[in-house]
Amino acid sequence: MKTSGAVGKVLLSVYFVLFMVFLLAPLVVLVVFAFDDSTTATLPLEGWTTHWFSEAFTNGQLTNALVRSATIAAVAAVIATALGLMASVGLTSDRLRLRSLTVASLMLPLVVPYISLAVGLVILLQAIAVQTSLTAVVLGHVVIALPFAILVLLPRLRTLDPSMNEAARDLGAGDLTAFRLITLPLLGPALVSSFLISFVTSFDEFAIASFLAPAGQPTYPVFLYASSRTPALLPQVIAIGTLVIALSMALVLVAEGGRRWAEKRLVGDQEFDDEVSEDNLAEVLVISGKS
Repeated sequence: MKTSGAVGKVLLSVYFVLFMVFLLAPLVVLVVFAFDDSTTATLPLEGWTTHWFSEAFTNGQLTNALVRSATIAAVAAVIATALGLMASVGLTSDRLRLRSLTVASLMLPLVVPYISLAVGLVILLQAIAVQTSLTAVVLGHVVIALPFAILVLLPRLRTLDPSMNEAARDLGAGDLTAFRLITLPLLGPALVSSFLISFVTSFDEFAIASFLAPAGQPTYPVFLYASSRTPALLPQVIAIGTLVIALSMALVLVAEGGRRWAEKRLVGDQEFDDEVSEDNLAEVLVISGKS
């Protein structure tokens, strides 16, 4: 029994290592080629240089696309998190009817291919005589980010003790005041996680943005796809991609540190240390890899 348990532990460790290599290898390759002196990403490397980074920031189209995507992602993440919070509160209500149908409807964007959703949004905009715009891109990204926000916020909301809100109401607080002073602070870490996941979902989305973004205003993924077929622009795109990876990992690590600090304050240091597991690290790596 001990031998089989040890073998299983070794196999699980090997699987985990191989999975992390599979997940992170493309990021490592991208970082390496960002410092390659050649305009083509081939081995062996011709030399080491950093001039692609300075050239990338002098490319107005590239930097504008990057800023445009970050702005769209931030706005979409805020809206999706706010809507996800309202939907999660409604889903926890005991008076909600057709709960299963409501949840299935809210989760539908997870199973509908983004290309089909993009075509449907274009047809809808044409039917109501609305031109494609960056606002339409934001709304489309809210649609696909909303299920992720609900999946983060709803489980956390269900774990909260309802007696705390009842005690607040017994002391004279209204429903809105109890929610603002009791529930919302307890949801702080989940709100941060919801925002980050929604931001990443919007930032790297291609299909909806390619259909709804107006001509001359591409998002970063759309610009990246077009530039990948232009050898002269490829090194600059790789350099910016490396910076995006570094900033994404830094943002996720800072947010994870803030989340742990907030949860320590909420549940106490000892109880928090007992609850922390490797799942948190896996979540950070998955989100960083997706960026």
